[in-house]
Amino acid sequence: FIVYDLPNRDCHAKASNGEVCCSYLPNGRCNYGAPGTCEAGLAEYKAEYIDKIVKVLRKYDGKVPIVLVIEPDSLPNLSTNRADPRCGNDATVTAYKEGIAYAVRSIAEATQHVAMYLDAGHGGWLGWKDNMKDFVATVSGLGVAQHLRGFASNVAGYQALGEMCPEYDWCLPSQQHSADSCCYDPCGLSSEWNPSQN
Repeated sequence: FIVYDLPNRDCHAKASNGEVCCSYLPNGRCNYGAPGTCEAGLAEYKAEYIDKIVKVLRKYDGKVPIVLVIEPDSLPNLSTNRADPRCGNDATVTAYKEGIAYAVRSIAEATQHVAMYLDAGHGGWLGWKDNMKDFVATVSGLGVAQHLRGFASNVAGYQALGEMCPEYDWCLPSQQHSADSCCYDPCGLSSEWNPSQN
């Protein structure tokens, strides 16, 4: 199952703006420009979304296999799109960090057999060293790593998987390996200088 309803969800694309907001516009959509730390939005997320999911998970824990992917796109957006005021404002940053930490801790405390995977975008998104470094620091700062089974990628966005190259920068033009089979690039993404593409 996908756990996906943080306040100010999908801050960069606004393609899947959720039903929970830190602050609401008159039309019911999220007001990404509102100041604050998302107290009301987090309270709604906890009580109306996560706590209800936890109640169901507790009922079926150990009776059927349950696997969760936690909040696609959220932490990758914090690692790569802070310059976008919709992602970098205090309300969204607080909502994503505190919301994910609350979700993971609540599920872990209520269940023993639920496997949780934290969304990690895809290689084309977090493959840059600085992006991955920021993502790792953000995840570490949540204090929930011990409750996670691992990471999920290619959930909300897709990056083709292929043959693994010997080194992360093997396919860069400066390395002269573009003819190697691990550098196959059907989408022409290696020209964007992102070593994670292949």
